[in-house]
Amino acid sequence: MFFLILFLAFLVSGCNRPQATGIESDEINTAEDPVQVSIVSEDPIVIQMKKGEFKLTPVAEYRIAALVVGKETYSYGWNAKISPIDLALAWGRLAEPESRKYVTYSVGGRWVSYRMKEGSPFNLAYVTSHASNNHIIPSTRNLWYAVETIKEKQKVVLEGFLVRMSGTYDGKTVWWNTSLSRTDSGDGSCELIYVTKARIGNKVYE
Repeated sequence: MFFLILFLAFLVSGCNRPQATGIESDEINTAEDPVQVSIVSEDPIVIQMKKGEFKLTPVAEYRIAALVVGKETYSYGWNAKISPIDLALAWGRLAEPESRKYVTYSVGGRWVSYRMKEGSPFNLAYVTSHASNNHIIPSTRNLWYAVETIKEKQKVVLEGFLVRMSGTYDGKTVWWNTSLSRTDSGDGSCELIYVTKARIGNKVYE
């Protein structure tokens, strides 16, 4: 019986492993700003679940190459059903190792906060425009497993769409909107990303 339990646990664990769809050996360039291209989409992406339905309307194509400075996993609430993970991402000079001496981050409750230490070469405007909290909506089960493996201090590339979401869950109307700016802060400033491709280290997942 003990052997059987271990064997079944191994099978379950193995099924949850993401499968890489490609390899890229070049260094991830975190120096540049995210790329955002506005689009007009007439057909929403529909995600159906046992207790509800979510409609995602893409409003921009999006690509970000950044350093992971924080991560939080969620399992409760309707939004965790489609976005299980938040990633705090930093780019530009904030992605350089030296920056962590001056700026620290904390992720929780669907928010990211940061603290600048005395003597920091970065002002508030620079940190606000070069770090963001990202609500991740994986487009496939493989991507779901892949983003679960992401760790702090890793460099990643995420591609997909910024989306606006509306729907119903457990009989209630729900909605969630993405930010379309890298310079905003406070409520509504997070990016809601429908991820169609992810690069983690040198492995690519779709």
